[in-house]
Amino acid sequence: MVRRDFLSRIVVMVAMFSLLLSAPALAADAQGPLQVIQSGTEKAMAIIHDRKPDGKLHLRERRNEILQIVDQYFDFEEMARRSLGAGWKSQPAQKQETFVKLFKDLLFNTYVDRVENYTATNEKVVFDGQKLDGDYAVVNTRVTGYKGGDVDVFYSLRLKNGQWKVYDVVIAGVSLVNNYRSQFSSILAKESFDDLLKTMNEKVSALNKSV
Repeated sequence: MVRRDFLSRIVVMVAMFSLLLSAPALAADAQGPLQVIQSGTEKAMAIIHDRKPDGKLHLRERRNEILQIVDQYFDFEEMARRSLGAGWKSQPAQKQETFVKLFKDLLFNTYVDRVENYTATNEKVVFDGQKLDGDYAVVNTRVTGYKGGDVDVFYSLRLKNGQWKVYDVVIAGVSLVNNYRSQFSSILAKESFDDLLKTMNEKVSALNKSV
């Protein structure tokens, strides 16, 4: 379980950097879902393996730049909506907007905090294909060279305004969205939505202070 949780952080950041690095090409030439995931992955892995003298990535130094760009390729609103589940529709637009912002900040800070200290160098990504269903698609990949064997990673994408955007990542059978939904449901079973927002805000603030 620890292995899967840690790998999930690596995979999500690889996806984010893949799209970050391929942004200029995507803007000039619209690509299908497989190409969206594939085009920058090798460069993303190169970044993870390319360390500064102290052995760290120092990703937080580029926090705002990274967030602005990945926002174009990750559908954080869809991710947040699915993670919240049935409770999404009952919230006013302002609170939905606040939830999406906190969800994105929480995701970014949590994964960057772990990935900056990641030291493995043998991983490779194999692209096994894609499945299209109208405006939705799933891209199948495998991370090889990771201790314990290959790990299947599926990216769920939705076509939005002519562009494919990631809204979920399934790692070794575990959905990122479902994992967060379980956590949020557990909190909402005992507390209010405002309490959930407060908890998320406190967590984001704590992660920011740890920089």
